[in-house]
Amino acid sequence: MIQAVIFDLDGTVVDTEAEWEAVFRQVWEEYSGQKIIDKKWIHEPGIGLSSNWKKMVKDSEMVERLTKRTLEVFDKQVKEDSEVSIREGVVEAVDKAKQLGWMTALCTSSIWNTVEDELEQLGLYLAFDVTTTGEEVLAPKPDPEIYMLTAQKLGVDFSECLVIEDSLSGVEAAVAAGMKVVGISSGYSPGAKLSATGAQYIINDLIDLARMFDEIKGKEQVITTDEERHDE
Repeated sequence: MIQAVIFDLDGTVVDTEAEWEAVFRQVWEEYSGQKIIDKKWIHEPGIGLSSNWKKMVKDSEMVERLTKRTLEVFDKQVKEDSEVSIREGVVEAVDKAKQLGWMTALCTSSIWNTVEDELEQLGLYLAFDVTTTGEEVLAPKPDPEIYMLTAQKLGVDFSECLVIEDSLSGVEAAVAAGMKVVGISSGYSPGAKLSATGAQYIINDLIDLARMFDEIKGKEQVITTDEERHDE
């Protein structure tokens, strides 16, 4: 039985993955001096900043510098010069989860300073029972550590968690933790790939999430009723 819903942040609660990609491209062009023409994304959503740079640069000191610069550019161009907006359907989904008696959590590879500012700006500071950031774990997604830690904070079994994820690495992490997953289809994570990675449910838009919560709860009630009849 589901006891808690765990939301990813970037690309799920807030639609910022395209902004992160633009920042990665700018910082890479500053570093390499070469213009990126390829339309393929250069960063992998879900795994965090330093993990992405480690895939592109071998020098650990440069990785640290590029990570710091990426945060600086994001803070300036996205957080200061424009407004981070919550994805349509998220508030309704959080409210529905609470109506169903489920706890809610936020689980992200971002650092706390970034997360705190965004939650405050979006009015979501009190929306989640617990929050886990990438600074609290040793291994980034797709390692399941961050999701397992979140479940431990909530005090529930891993199998009692439903994860909402937009990235393939995030889905892989949640599945490895033994959790059920709703995958959000996108250009960088098509529904077919999310399913192949292990997501049990696929949605194309967050506005469908509250309805899916009702469907999942309904299926659980049917299974429980059938089990009770069988025991009789």
